[in-house]
Amino acid sequence: MDHQRGIQRLFMSFSLPVACRHIDADRLLVRANRSGTRIRVVLEPSHGGRRLGDDDLELNEQFTLPVTVNPYRVTARLEHDGVLTVEAPVATL
Repeated sequence: MDHQRGIQRLFMSFSLPVACRHIDADRLLVRANRSGTRIRVVLEPSHGGRRLGDDDLELNEQFTLPVTVNPYRVTARLEHDGVLTVEAPVATL
């Protein structure tokens, strides 16, 4: 947890599969489910400017969130080494 400006934040990092590491960050979708208990990371199809084999790439991962996390304020960033970092503020109960 990070105590930046008095707001606690949850950080989760994981490595994308090797085949997905060259993709553009614009093609990744990170979204919470309706109940707010899980987030899903999906690789969207490319539109133009495709690299060879992009049509074969698939990524559809789900991760459980702690109940104290606000799932509707989730943000994500993709590093050059293929590590996706997801963060969300901790909700006050």
